[in-house]
Amino acid sequence: MFEFLIVLPAVLLYGAAALRQGLVVTGKRPAQRNQVLTIAMLAALAHFGYLAYALVFSRPEHPGINFAFFDIGSVIGWVITLLLLFSSLKKPVENLFVGLFPMIMAVLLTAALTKQYVSLDHLSYGLVWHILLSILAYAVFVIAAVQSVLLYLQDRHLRQHKTHGLIQALPPLQTMDLLLFEMIWLGEILLTLAFAIGWPSVVDLKEQHLIHKVVFATIGWTVFAVLLFGRYRYGWRGVTASRWTLTGTAFLILSYFGSKFVLEFLLHTPGS
Repeated sequence: MFEFLIVLPAVLLYGAAALRQGLVVTGKRPAQRNQVLTIAMLAALAHFGYLAYALVFSRPEHPGINFAFFDIGSVIGWVITLLLLFSSLKKPVENLFVGLFPMIMAVLLTAALTKQYVSLDHLSYGLVWHILLSILAYAVFVIAAVQSVLLYLQDRHLRQHKTHGLIQALPPLQTMDLLLFEMIWLGEILLTLAFAIGWPSVVDLKEQHLIHKVVFATIGWTVFAVLLFGRYRYGWRGVTASRWTLTGTAFLILSYFGSKFVLEFLLHTPGS
C-alpha cells in the first residue's frame, strides 16, 4: 500500500500530460506546449522519487540496487521521459507523450503492486556500464518505435488526403522522418557500446542464462543495422522504416524483458 501511495503522484501527472496532449492530437483543444511540458517535468520528478525508494531504500536489510523485472522497466520509463524532455528543447516531440506515458503508467503501477526484489551483488564496473548503456539504448528504441507508429499513421493519412486531426498536430513528414533516424542512430551506437563493454563479462552463455538474450539482442541490432544501411543506400523511409523499427524493437524487448520474465516469473531464477 505504501508503494502505491508513493507512485500515485507520478501516475496521475503522467496521465494528465498524456490526456492534455491527446486532446491536442485529436483536435479538441489548442496546443499549450509549455503547460504539457511542465506537467511532464513534474511527473519525471515524482517518478524519480518513487525510483529512489523502490530501487534503493525499500529493502534496508538488502543493500544494493533492486533489479526486479518491473522496477527496471520503470527505470527505462523514467529514462524515456528524460530523453523526451531533453529532445523537446529543440524538437516537437510532445505528441509522443500520448503513446508512451500510458505505458509508463502501467509499468509503474505494476511495479508498485508486485513488490518484487532481485539484487545482483558484486557487479563489476563493466557490467554496471553495460546495464546503464543497455537501458539508454532500449529507452531510445522504444521512443523510436512509437515515433515510427506516428510516422506510419501520418504517411497513411496523407495518402488518403486526410488533413485534419492527427496530421495538423504533427510536424511535417520530413521532420518526423529525420527525428526517427536520429533516434535509431543514437540507439544503435548505445547498443553497440553496451555489447562491447558487456561481452568480456560473458564466461558461459548457458550457465549465465544468456543464450536467448544474446540471440535476440543480436537479431535486433542486425535489423537496425540493415535499416540504417537501407536508408543510406536506398533511401528507405516512411512505412518501410516504420516496419523495420518495430521489428527491431520487438527483438530487443524479447532479448531483455522476455528473458528476464522467464527467469524471474517462470523459472524463479534471478536474471541479469
